[in-house]
Amino acid sequence: MASVFLMDVDNTLLDNDRAKADVARAIGEFVGPDGAARFWSLYEEVREECSVVDYPETLRRFRRALPDARRLIDVDRAVLDVPFERYLFPGALDVIAQLWQRGEPAILSDGDRVYQPMKIARAGLLLAVRGNVVVYEHKEDHLAEVQRRFPADRYAHIDDRAGLLAKTKASLGDRVTTVHVRQGRYRDEAANGAPPDLVVERIADVLTLDL
Repeated sequence: MASVFLMDVDNTLLDNDRAKADVARAIGEFVGPDGAARFWSLYEEVREECSVVDYPETLRRFRRALPDARRLIDVDRAVLDVPFERYLFPGALDVIAQLWQRGEPAILSDGDRVYQPMKIARAGLLLAVRGNVVVYEHKEDHLAEVQRRFPADRYAHIDDRAGLLAKTKASLGDRVTTVHVRQGRYRDEAANGAPPDLVVERIADVLTLDL
């Protein structure tokens, strides 16, 4: 395959910030501000321990911490039943469809091994990339494995985090074109390395690029 397009998910193809805000609002309605504060404290505790967001583990600890809280099942549903297809950025699926005409698109995502793949599938992204999905706790540590999984002459890496793109550039050099999509809370993150080759304000703008 001549070209492979590696795409991030959260805040690149999918508005994860908005999804999380809606989940937080629902949890607050179900268990009140004190219960919600406890939930997000456990969320950060799990993320610190596991170095990755892990909603299923957060829910397990939350149930143990507040076993008598009312509406615990509603909290589970608020977290596990998010209709992620509603949070796709405009043009996200169009970008994937166009990339199929240029090469092979694939999703390269950070996350846990349960919730993140579920999110990708529910959003319709698994189908859009025809099963080309890899999820790692720290994807920047697995670039050699990614190249074996998706061999190509050239790569493009499309991500909302300039720092991760700099690590890809350091690893693949001139074989990769890095594209910074300035969406979400990391839009102004410093690269701390090679700056992105291309910068766009929204994922739909990738349709205008010559990759």
